[in-house]
Amino acid sequence: MSNADTLSIAGDPLRALLDAAVDAIILIDTRGRIIRFSNSAERLFGYRAEEVQGQNIGMLMPAPDANRHDAYMERYASTGERRIIGIGREVQARDRAGRVFPVDLSVGEYVSGNVHGFVGIIRDISERKRHEAQLRQNTEELRLIFEYAPTAMLITDLRGMILRANRACAELFGYQIAAMLGGAHQSLVFAEDRENAAELLADLLEQSGECRCELRYCRRDGSVMHTMLYSAVATDAQGQQQFVISEIVDRTALLAANREAETLRARLTHATRVGQLGEMVSGIAHEVNQPLTAIANYASACRRLLQSGRATPEDLVAPMDKIAAQAERAGQVIRGLRNLARRQDGQRTQLDLNALVGEIMPLVEFESRQAGILLRTHLHQALPPVSADGVQIQQVVLNLIRNALEAMSEQRHGEVIDIETDIPEPGYVEVRVSDRGPGISPQAASRLFEPFYTTKQQGMGLGLSICQSIAHAHGGLLSYYRNEFRGATFALRLPQAEPNKGNG
Repeated sequence: MSNADTLSIAGDPLRALLDAAVDAIILIDTRGRIIRFSNSAERLFGYRAEEVQGQNIGMLMPAPDANRHDAYMERYASTGERRIIGIGREVQARDRAGRVFPVDLSVGEYVSGNVHGFVGIIRDISERKRHEAQLRQNTEELRLIFEYAPTAMLITDLRGMILRANRACAELFGYQIAAMLGGAHQSLVFAEDRENAAELLADLLEQSGECRCELRYCRRDGSVMHTMLYSAVATDAQGQQQFVISEIVDRTALLAANREAETLRARLTHATRVGQLGEMVSGIAHEVNQPLTAIANYASACRRLLQSGRATPEDLVAPMDKIAAQAERAGQVIRGLRNLARRQDGQRTQLDLNALVGEIMPLVEFESRQAGILLRTHLHQALPPVSADGVQIQQVVLNLIRNALEAMSEQRHGEVIDIETDIPEPGYVEVRVSDRGPGISPQAASRLFEPFYTTKQQGMGLGLSICQSIAHAHGGLLSYYRNEFRGATFALRLPQAEPNKGNG
C-alpha cells in the first residue's frame, strides 16, 4: 500500500484541515512527489490539485533550487542531515505563470506506521518584502537627506546628548562628526545663552511640540555665531517621545549685512535730506533774512528813540516785543534747518505729529508764497503720540510737501495744498498731503516707490523710495491715491506709541 493510499484512508479530517488552512500546505513523499495540495496552495501557485498530484515538488521551485532538491532529499535519507526540516527558512517559489516570489517555508517530517513523508507550510511574503524594501529605501533616503542637508542638523536624546550630526553641522562648528557624538548639545551654546537653552528644551519636552528661537553658539575656534534654532520632538506611534531633531541656521552674515544695509540707508537718507536743503537754500535764506531785517529795523528805531532823549520805557516795549517775535521766527527756521541737516543714529521718542508738522512749515512757506500756493493745515486736536525718529519723519513729510508744490507748479486746478493729521483707524495716526495738481498716471503709480524710478526730468528717483523705507522701518506705511480734486494724496500712516512707554 503506497503512502498516498494510506493518506487517502485518513479521509475527511485531513481534507478538512487542508481546506481550512490559510497558508498553503503541501504533503510530499520521501521521493519528493506531491501527494496532497491544499486549496490555499492551489490559489498561491495557480495549479489544481489533480494537476500536481504525483509530480516532483521541484516544479514549484525556480532554478537552481529545483535541480538541487532531489540531491538534498537523497542526502537526508542517507545521512539524516537537516538543512530545512524542522527549522524553516525564506526561499523562492515559482507559480504556474513562471513568476518567482519569496515565501516563508516551514517543513516538518511525519511518520505514522508505514507512512513516511514531509509536510510543507508556505506563506507568500511578497507584500512584506515589498514593504521591507520600501522601508529600506525610505530609511536610506532619510539618511541621505539628513547627511547631505545644506543646513546644520542634530539629533539628540531626551537629555540633550548628541546622537547624530550631519556634515553641515560638523562644518559649521568646526568639528569632526565623530567628535560631536555623545557630547551635550548645550555645550555648543554660547555660555550666556545656556540657561535659556536648557529652559527651551524643558518646555519643548513638556509640550511635546516644536520651537523656534534665536540662540548664540560657539564654534571650535571660539568665534560666536548668531543662529535661528528650530527644534521638534519626535514621537512614536503611541505618542512616546523618542528624540529631538534640531536645525541650526547661521544668521551671522545676514545680521551683519542687515546692519550694513541699515547704515547705508541712514547715510543715503541723510544725503537726501542735505540735498533737499541745498535745493531750498535760497528760500530758507529769505525766510531767515526777513526776520533779521525786521530785527535790525526795530533796533534802529529803538536807538533813535533813545538818542532823542524823549523816549520812555513804555515807548520801547512794543518794538522790543516785535524784535523778540522776529528773533523767535528766525530761530524756528534755524532749528528746523539744523535738525534736518543733523546726522544722527536713529533715536525714537514719543512725538506729537502736529508739532512736527508745525516745525516743517517755516521751511516751505517761502517756496509756497513764491509759487502763489496756499499751504493749509488741518490738525486733529486729540492726536495720540507716535514713537518715531522725529528727523526722519520730518524728512518724509517735507519731501511730500515739496513734491506737491512741484506738481502744482506744473498744472494747477486750485492754489491749495492740504496737510492733515488724523486717526484713520484704532492704533494708528496719519499725515496726509493732498495737492490739486495733474495727478499721477496709473502706469507711474504702480512704480512710484521703486528705487531710481522718477517722472521728473532732474530727479534721481530715490525720494519716495527712501520715504517708504522710513515708513516701513517705523512699522508704518506710505501710500498714494487719487483724491477728489484729481490730484495726488500721499498718506504716511504710523502706529501709535504704546502707553506708558518713554523713549524708544
